[in-house]
Amino acid sequence: MKKIITLTLAVLMLVAVFTGCGQAPANNMQESASNDPAPADPQEPAADDATTSSGYPVADSYTAYLDAKEVVMSKLADSLGSSADSLSASFTLLGAAAADLTMLPVSFFGMGEETAAMGLSMFSAEDVKYTENGNNYSISYVDADGTAIAFSGTYDPAADALVCSSTTDGKETFYSEYRKTSFGYVSQYYFTNEDGTTSLFQFAINGEDGIFGVSASETSQPAALTGSESADFPTALPEWYSITGTTITGKTSEGTDLNFEYVPSDAE
Repeated sequence: MKKIITLTLAVLMLVAVFTGCGQAPANNMQESASNDPAPADPQEPAADDATTSSGYPVADSYTAYLDAKEVVMSKLADSLGSSADSLSASFTLLGAAAADLTMLPVSFFGMGEETAAMGLSMFSAEDVKYTENGNNYSISYVDADGTAIAFSGTYDPAADALVCSSTTDGKETFYSEYRKTSFGYVSQYYFTNEDGTTSLFQFAINGEDGIFGVSASETSQPAALTGSESADFPTALPEWYSITGTTITGKTSEGTDLNFEYVPSDAE
């Protein structure tokens, strides 16, 4: 399960690197104009860490969502791997890690083609093309296997929501969205696999608690999220896992009901 955390951290590190690169450099000419620091204005508080915006609203939004989701997914991975009854279920979480990797282009929305090409080259991507129109973004590239990938997304800043889709060699293979809610976040990822099967993952993130739902029997793309979903909406799927504090509940792919308490591995 540490692999899930590692993959997500790799994405977050890239976001941090490239959002940091976008911040304006200090004006050395102004700094050298006087060796005496200007007196502090008592009416104006000193700058602090309260403002964390990088100037790239989509990257900021996506990083905040990923951070929130990772807290819950790490706890679920730890808990499901701690019980013999749910050990096999823990491998289901690997599919969610694949979703984070598929979403990697989002990290470069708003940063331009040069930055996107530089970042994606770390994953052996070539022929990167980038376009931006308002809150609509698209990035296309050829991956290490020579597969043509086209990824697009639309960000709604008022709702703090992002809807994305991607094609593989011209065939639509991925749809995703996340949306801020009154309790945290809701999100979903829909894959069309190479063999024609589908995978749907849904999340509800409520602080350090949350629910992860899975379905491998969907025949069409799920309805769009509205932001009014309840905090337990993923339990409508045939397989789901929930964590509230240290209480784990859920239903495995075999239909087995789960309900147990777990001791976090870092507390052992």
